[in-house]
Amino acid sequence: MQKTALIFCGLVLAPATALAGPTCSPSDENARILSAASPSAVHRNWQGGKQVGYGWSLQVERSAHDAAGTEYYVGDLYDPNGSLATRKVFVIEREWDCGP
Repeated sequence: MQKTALIFCGLVLAPATALAGPTCSPSDENARILSAASPSAVHRNWQGGKQVGYGWSLQVERSAHDAAGTEYYVGDLYDPNGSLATRKVFVIEREWDCGP
């Protein structure tokens, strides 16, 4: 009986741990893709004036703050086709919209 209960608990809990945070989109075309929790730490793949458009999305894993109190989302960036573009990027929270 205990073995059945443990298997059942594992099945119930497993999907909960796989859930990620919200999916967000840029609030305007000026949203920056960063490599660290700093507004000036532009990610090397996003330097030289590259910008994300409204079709891009961020799958949020966690949030972070810098010493000035600015909030950042950390997660994986997806292109408009839904393909993974860049892993583990930082974005400034106020530059992204995370729907309900």
